[in-house]
Amino acid sequence: MNYAVIDLGSNTIRLSVFRYEDNKIITVLHQKEVAGLAGYIRENQIEPEGIIKACDVLRAFKKIADCFAAENDIHVFATASLRGILNKEQALEAIQQATGLLPELLSGDEEARLGFVGASYFTECENGIMIDIGGASTELVRFENAQPVCVASMPIGCLNLYTRFVDKVIPTEKERKKIKKEIRKQFAGLGWNAEEDFPLMIGVGGTVRAAHKLSLDLFALPKDRNEMDAGVVKEIINKIINNENEIYRAMQKLIPERMLTFFTGLMIFNEAVKRFGCKSIFISGFGIREGYFIDRILKEGDSVSVEGAHGCDRLHAQQGTVMAEIQ
Repeated sequence: MNYAVIDLGSNTIRLSVFRYEDNKIITVLHQKEVAGLAGYIRENQIEPEGIIKACDVLRAFKKIADCFAAENDIHVFATASLRGILNKEQALEAIQQATGLLPELLSGDEEARLGFVGASYFTECENGIMIDIGGASTELVRFENAQPVCVASMPIGCLNLYTRFVDKVIPTEKERKKIKKEIRKQFAGLGWNAEEDFPLMIGVGGTVRAAHKLSLDLFALPKDRNEMDAGVVKEIINKIINNENEIYRAMQKLIPERMLTFFTGLMIFNEAVKRFGCKSIFISGFGIREGYFIDRILKEGDSVSVEGAHGCDRLHAQQGTVMAEIQ
């Protein structure tokens, strides 16, 4: 049996179709659409054009999902794209009327927790920090013995920082100072022990994956490498600030859809690396959609029992791909 999960994010809307059989979670299909919903928020309300954009993408994704899953097995959730706005109830009602889909609105802490469920299910990491940089929020989880001990959601992301502070494409020095001040303000508000270092970070989300892609290309690293040195984040930032041709060519080739928002996401990423003393970053290909599937769908099924999986051997045993990502 197939299940469709649609993530109505602030920058990107993503559809994943999963199947669970023989104790394996199989990714049947994955598709994404950059919608930039956070760019449609004015005075803490989403504009009608943003709702229309969301509905257009959801209708298209529902047509695809209908080919793989029954109507009751299509699930939609929304995160910072809608949860913090004043007119969220009107937006949800409009989406349901236009698409027949009613998104579940996740809190920031629940978004962080589900992201960790997905990332940690397929990863052997005992202690560290998980970060998921989205369009309008950044989720953090501090974990010990493979269990979350602190979760947090900060109202800053690659898209809303760009919208609030950047006039053109790459932030000026003055704009960077304002962005850095805002990011550090949010980290200071966490209330976590600032003296403790976490050498290992699990990175989730589009900004992290984009930085990883660039690092493999820029430094001619093996394409199957799923870790990166934390210092690479700052190196990429410096290359962009110095207008080095190689970085812009790599960005245009590998992440053209993120040209406007990538730098602000990198700034959040770099501040997190410094704040938590991270040395190595494990790039997880799994996150909130897998976590939602495990936690909301599989665990609630009458005949399905899901056990955590850790280690590379278990990773390959528990997760497979039937259809590659459709760009």
